[in-house]
Amino acid sequence: MTVSAPYSQLVAEHGLGGSHRLILAEVRDGARVLDVGCATGYLAAELSARRCEVVGIEPDPDSAAQAERSCERVVVGSFESAEDRAQIPGTFDFVIFGDVLEHLVDPWEALRASRALLSAGGAVVVSLPNVAAWPVRLGLLAGHFEYANVGLLDRTHLRFFTRRTPVSWRAARDSRSSASDSRTSSEPRGRSGGRCPSPCPSWTGRLPACSPGSSRSSS
Repeated sequence: MTVSAPYSQLVAEHGLGGSHRLILAEVRDGARVLDVGCATGYLAAELSARRCEVVGIEPDPDSAAQAERSCERVVVGSFESAEDRAQIPGTFDFVIFGDVLEHLVDPWEALRASRALLSAGGAVVVSLPNVAAWPVRLGLLAGHFEYANVGLLDRTHLRFFTRRTPVSWRAARDSRSSASDSRTSSEPRGRSGGRCPSPCPSWTGRLPACSPGSSRSSS
C-alpha cells in the first residue's frame, strides 16, 4: 500500500478533515497552486472549483492518474528529487505541503527548494501533525508508542514535529508573520488562530518565502 492510499480512502469515505479545510482557507480563489503529494487530487478538486490552477506532484502513479481529473498537470515523481522537480512548470502563488513533510527524508531541503517555485509574494502552506498531542502523550504515560496505518503515529512518518517547529522556522528566517497567524485543526474554519497549547493535533499555516534555518530540531 502506498503512503497516500489510506488517506485517500479516508477522504473518500468521510470527506475532508479539519486540516484540509484550514489549508483550503489559506488559498485565495483563482490562485496558481502546487499541491505537493497531491494523492488522488481531493484538495485539487476543491481548489479547481474555486478557479485555481492546480499542478500536482505525486510519487504513486495510480493516485497521480486519478488526480489528473482535477489538476492542470500532475508530475509523477518525488518532490525530493531535483530531476522530478525540474518537470514542474512555472511558479506558483501557493505551494501546499498538506501532511507531507513528515513523510520526507529531508523536509528542510524540500522547503528550501519550494522557494524557487514561488511567485513574488507567494507563500508555502503547511500542515504538520503534532507528535506532542494528547493521544500520544497519554500513550507514553502508559508506556505505549504504537505505530498505525494513519494518524499521528503513521508508520510511514520519517520525521516528527510539534507545533513549535514552524514557529522556530519562522524565527530562523526573521519572518514578519507572527506565530499567532497559525491555526490548528481543532479550530473552526476561518477562525484566526491565537495561541493553541502544544497538545493540539496539528498545525496549519503559512510560511512566507519559506526557508528554514540549519536547525533540524523537531521541537
